[in-house]
Amino acid sequence: MTDRSLRLAAGLVALAGVVLAGYLTWVHFDDAALVCVAGGGCETVQESEYAEIAGVPVALLGLLAYATVLGLVAWDTQTARLGAAMLALVGLLFSLYLLALQLVVIDAVCTWCLVNDVVIAPLLAVSTALRLRS
Repeated sequence: MTDRSLRLAAGLVALAGVVLAGYLTWVHFDDAALVCVAGGGCETVQESEYAEIAGVPVALLGLLAYATVLGLVAWDTQTARLGAAMLALVGLLFSLYLLALQLVVIDAVCTWCLVNDVVIAPLLAVSTALRLRS
């Protein structure tokens, strides 16, 4: 893959993360906005004690992280590439932690969160890491 295609991929994945985390942030503040697809665990996860850290919604932290990665991808210097890759890696590890919480502690799975945890976060980590090599 060329650097340009990796940059585009990382940007699109980060943008998808912004959209998803933005939606989940909105839902955090407006329960009526939640559209829960198959499974019905979205409400349980969104209302759990793990949905916030020190009063800050986890979804808002995700939104800020994805927006930062998107900005770093647009900035496109070696430092920005390293920053995006490191932030994406930390985000992936945090997503794995949240997934474990859903499966083991909360005993409910939010489909929207699952899309982030097993699709968007890993894709972003891989695409930003690959950009470090080019």
